[in-house]
Amino acid sequence: MFESFKNKRVVIIGASSGIGLATAELLSKAGAELILANRHVAQLKERAQDLPGEPSLHRVDVTVEEEVKEFFEHLGEFDHLVVPAAGAVLGTLADSPTEKTRALMDSKFWGQYWTVKYGTRHMAKDGSITLFSSTVTQKPIPGTTAYAAVGSAIEAASRIWALEYAPIRINTIVPGIIDTPIWEGMLGKEGAAVQLEQTANLLPVKRVGMPIDVAKTVAFLIDNTFINGTTIVVDGGHRLV
Repeated sequence: MFESFKNKRVVIIGASSGIGLATAELLSKAGAELILANRHVAQLKERAQDLPGEPSLHRVDVTVEEEVKEFFEHLGEFDHLVVPAAGAVLGTLADSPTEKTRALMDSKFWGQYWTVKYGTRHMAKDGSITLFSSTVTQKPIPGTTAYAAVGSAIEAASRIWALEYAPIRINTIVPGIIDTPIWEGMLGKEGAAVQLEQTANLLPVKRVGMPIDVAKTVAFLIDNTFINGTTIVVDGGHRLV
């Protein structure tokens, strides 16, 4: 399928569920040597036990700069980096607690910022980095100010980083509404089911996204060495309606 993954070391930070786990499954089947990192190692071990190739597992909290720096220093050289950062904050600007917004900034902006800053020091020059934004940079949705701000910042910064760290390629994925555990965490099981069904009916493709839809895009960006400094939207046409 993707021959370029053979004998390539791929770091995925946030691989215990959702998009990160689906990406790990896809790339491991394609022959990549996986280095998986997460804040909660026990959860990571549980989810990674069925992956082929015995991936290397590590603990790192991307909200702590020194931990990110030390993680890459001990890791050694690798080829590709994927950072499917996640977070869970909904609410209008008037109603959102500042501390929750700061926590989202720490994980989704500063986390990706530090992984690029310190990860690039140990990457192969023909390697790539895949970062993540949010669908609300394309389609404004009330109650998602924090996501829009962080996502827009990452999209803009990644284009500059693609120049600063060339020839390492740096791209950003904008996932749409994806069926991952984060929805239950925000809305509860029943609330998540209702939200996803309503979104599916709204979208032109008549379904919400699945983690594998985004994982395939990650694999494409790693494999295609002529794509750099771009943002790819994977949203089922959400921005159109």
